[in-house]
Amino acid sequence: MSNSNPPPSHLSVPVRPDPNLIITPICLTASLPEQFAAPKFEIGQTVLWARVATHGFGTIIGLVYAHSVSVEAVGYHYAIALDDNSPSRADCAADWAFEDDLELVATHAHLLQA
Repeated sequence: MSNSNPPPSHLSVPVRPDPNLIITPICLTASLPEQFAAPKFEIGQTVLWARVATHGFGTIIGLVYAHSVSVEAVGYHYAIALDDNSPSRADCAADWAFEDDLELVATHAHLLQA
């Protein structure tokens, strides 16, 4: 039975037209593997896109096992809140990254020095 009453205003989620708050879509996989390998990274770690010349970076805020929409990549995808100093922060506040595209910032600290 559906409830036609709207949720109380304190529970409603505001709609924000700001494109900086939108995260790129991903798709859940049609089937899951029988066994999962352990994720390479953990929530809270600071990572950078190692295969991109601008080396955007930020903090992992979530992960899913999914299929990428833009490339054929099935596996762990990490939701990353971009650092205010990340070169790509002007374009978006957060983004998804496939595990093989990321490396820990500590490994590349020289790239982040101003």
